Amino acid sequence: MILEKKSRREIRRMKGLCCGYSRLSRSVLFLIFWLLCQLQGIFSKGHHGHRSQPGHQIIQASFLSPSQLASSPAPSFSIPTAPPTAFSPSYEPSEAPSGFLPILAPSPLEIPVITNPTIPELSGLCPFNFTALEDVLIRTAGDCPAPLALYVGSVICCPQLESLFQVSLGQYSLDSGNLGLNTSEAAHCFTDTENLMASLGANTSVGDLCAAQPGNLTSGLCPITKVSQLEEILNTTKLLEACKSVDPLKECTEEPTCQSQVTYVAAQMAETLVDSSGRLNGSKVQPGEQQVVVDCQNMVLTWLASQLGPKAANNMLRNLISCRVNRECPLEFGDAMPVAKTCGCSTAPSNMTCCKALDSYLLEVQQQMLITNLQALRCVTSLASMLQNMSVSADIYSLCGIDLKDFSLQGVGGQGCLLSSLPSDIVSNVTGIDFTCDLNDNIAAPWSRSLDTNAAAYSVCGQPPVALPALPETSGASLFIGDPTRENIFIVASYILFIIVIW
Repeated sequence: MILEKKSRREIRRMKGLCCGYSRLSRSVLFLIFWLLCQLQGIFSKGHHGHRSQPGHQIIQASFLSPSQLASSPAPSFSIPTAPPTAFSPSYEPSEAPSGFLPILAPSPLEIPVITNPTIPELSGLCPFNFTALEDVLIRTAGDCPAPLALYVGSVICCPQLESLFQVSLGQYSLDSGNLGLNTSEAAHCFTDTENLMASLGANTSVGDLCAAQPGNLTSGLCPITKVSQLEEILNTTKLLEACKSVDPLKECTEEPTCQSQVTYVAAQMAETLVDSSGRLNGSKVQPGEQQVVVDCQNMVLTWLASQLGPKAANNMLRNLISCRVNRECPLEFGDAMPVAKTCGCSTAPSNMTCCKALDSYLLEVQQQMLITNLQALRCVTSLASMLQNMSVSADIYSLCGIDLKDFSLQGVGGQGCLLSSLPSDIVSNVTGIDFTCDLNDNIAAPWSRSLDTNAAAYSVCGQPPVALPALPETSGASLFIGDPTRENIFIVASYILFIIVIW
């Protein structure tokens, strides 16, 4: 009898719990329904009724504007002023090229972004006019935030830092007539630039991250070090015409007009002898090493930067640098022998053991950095070639469902983000940091030993290296950037749905 009463009480208690869970579930479902209703109009129109830009990632962070860094200016530098939104230089983010449709981005990447703005400590011995470089400095600091710079170094941060150095030298040459700094000045300017960027929220180790050094601010081995010498031997009109407006699509693949002119002029400079008085003696010599031509190319870019102005020069330089960036895979591949042992020596490896080994290997690769879609093609081919040389003959990419995005940094839910091959920037605003993800759907990784540059293929940059399927139509789908309320609603709804699923 006693056991029967206890059983009845237990049954009533369980019923009460079930009813409680049922009421809680109905409340949560009602909340989800309300949130989704708030989102109903978002996919048909963007902020203020305009179409929003698709393919953005949002990383929450908080920044102080340059005007909030300190009230007292540092030596030889006036702290830049900016509008209320932090790190918002006057430029437009790069748009997707015609025929290329970015797909909706995955969930926000979980990358912490912490800043601690301080008053910059400047030497007072650097001849750079930092006031004239204000916009480019802010843009560079915004592209290298700490510690996000570790994840976007090769694609965004380092190209922008390289451009900043060239623009700085270009402005310096207007007053000095020199194309580079001496060793002492270069050391001071390098340190001052790093300190200024750190005070604006940039990573404090940008120089090490990008393998930059004070020598980048000198004329190096190039015999032509003065503006007057350079203008004496080059056709300024032809050079400016070729480089004043660089089309990144044509420049990187079809018609490298500007790069060709820069290389041609640099080769002339590298062969020129300069006497002790700084005058050209008219004789020519063969450069002793390729580095001479490279250093002279930098001098040509410095001259171009002085003629175009900071903003236009920065855009021109970023377009040129992007061509070089997309030619290589920045990822480091570790020992692939465990994958080769599991997947090799068979034309039909086990999709269970082989894919487990490959997934474990790619898990480490994914933690390195964000890469562009064209870099992903290089990386996919590099790993395929490595594995094929280790007797892996089967197409394990297809076997295991490997996509291009599996080689880039992963967001929440294991969804990867590939950046555009076109120059891009990190844009900061009151809601945090966002950047554009392109080629974001499931495009299969090609199992090839080398890139076929002559094949008819899909690419956002003209002639494609490998064939890819066409992207699906987005049919007006968009993410909402610039409206914090809608962004927060979307994020809250997503997380509640996730909790319900695991509940």
